[in-house]
Amino acid sequence: MTSKIKIMIVDDDETIVETLTYNLTRHGFIVQAYNSGAVALSKFTEYLPDLVILDWMLPDMKGPDICAMLREQNADLPVLMLTGRATPQDIAYGLSKGADDYLVKPFSMVELLARLEALIRRSLKDKARSHKGRIDLGPLILDEDARRVTYYAKNIELSPREFALLKVLMQNVDRALTTEALLDRVWGADFDGDAKTVAVHVRWLRQKLEADPKNPVLLETVHRSGYRLNMPAPQDPALHKMTGREH
Repeated sequence: MTSKIKIMIVDDDETIVETLTYNLTRHGFIVQAYNSGAVALSKFTEYLPDLVILDWMLPDMKGPDICAMLREQNADLPVLMLTGRATPQDIAYGLSKGADDYLVKPFSMVELLARLEALIRRSLKDKARSHKGRIDLGPLILDEDARRVTYYAKNIELSPREFALLKVLMQNVDRALTTEALLDRVWGADFDGDAKTVAVHVRWLRQKLEADPKNPVLLETVHRSGYRLNMPAPQDPALHKMTGREH
């Protein structure tokens, strides 16, 4: 995955295409639109989108049929189908052809963006689980075999303990882990230190990963519980600071 999400829109309604393209671009996505199913399919391997927004009815093909063909090229591709057909039978048919979600016209941009975010997060989590010895959380990648961490394509130098701590947090993305659980899983049950050890290493990780370590977004403190690694934003950070201090 690149740090920006590439979206393919397949819809012949010019108003919808213009509205989606404008709003999605404003939110940091890369957008390519096609008004023909056949053209979209022919351009798929060239553009390689991370997500497809697909209309149900196109002049040359039906959306569910296009979706099934896209699935043959990429079984894990998130597909959001736009439809004016809201009966349970129609929705079930679209989902059976491989759509991950659907949105009934007319729709609000707020709802569409929320559904896209949910699909992207789910896709990133699935990818994180699919690589042996490697965890991909969008722009944050940990390669255990190479002992390497990259964030927004920049190498992050970590000490062995920082690496182990980040690995556990990434394996439990979006889940709060207690200080005791982190001590046990990273330092071991026989460790004689206290909870301050975890806090210190979390602080060092923040210095290397957060744009503003004093106001962390990625590695969050959970009150009276411990810490949670949040799913990184897929878009490029506006002012992201990368440091590589060794501890």
